[in-house]
Amino acid sequence: MTIRHYTGFSLKMAITTAACALAVTLGISACSDSDTAPEEQAQSAPTVAPEADLSLDTVLDNLNEQLDKASDHVQEAVGPHADQLQSKTKEEVEKLFRWEYKVMDLPANVTAEQMESRLSQVGEDGWECSSIVSVPNAFRVTCKRKPPSALAYLKYIPGL
Repeated sequence: MTIRHYTGFSLKMAITTAACALAVTLGISACSDSDTAPEEQAQSAPTVAPEADLSLDTVLDNLNEQLDKASDHVQEAVGPHADQLQSKTKEEVEKLFRWEYKVMDLPANVTAEQMESRLSQVGEDGWECSSIVSVPNAFRVTCKRKPPSALAYLKYIPGL
């Protein structure tokens, strides 16, 4: 079952990619579908018989089976909140295409070190200076940044 979000993002593909990366990183191990605690799962994790088929296709088929089950559980849990989640997701996606602006005036007698210090302060909050214009008795500094968004972390998911 592939669920495609209105943004065109395939949840199953992203989870499969992340799971494959995790499986390769940690070494391929069996998944457990029980409601037991992680400590108990580790103790009761099934072992793979030496003659078991560990071909990539088999591993991916097993992974997809587990993902289908997990997806069903997620859909069951998320279902009652779908409208709220869709609204929140839409807000987050819209942030990707917006800018925030900050305009500040610095006194005309500001030293280079003072200006550098002030720009560094706003830079720590994610602001990027886009222009400095001389106005009567001051320097008008315009800065911009993308609004903070949880979607900024997508770049850390392998394969996206």
